[in-house]
Amino acid sequence: MPDELVRIIAFLAVAIALLLAGVHFHHGNILATLYFMTGAILVTAVTHLSVRRGLI
Repeated sequence: MPDELVRIIAFLAVAIALLLAGVHFHHGNILATLYFMTGAILVTAVTHLSVRRGLI
């Protein structure tokens, strides 16, 4: 996969996770909100480390 495509997919994964966290927060489901927020943070961290090391 080209580097740009991997970065776009990672960005979309974080954006969707944050969107879903917002939806669940609006509905009052705190556990789902924390789940999606944690997922967004982990995807961001893994992507950042991969970019720093030159993997993507």
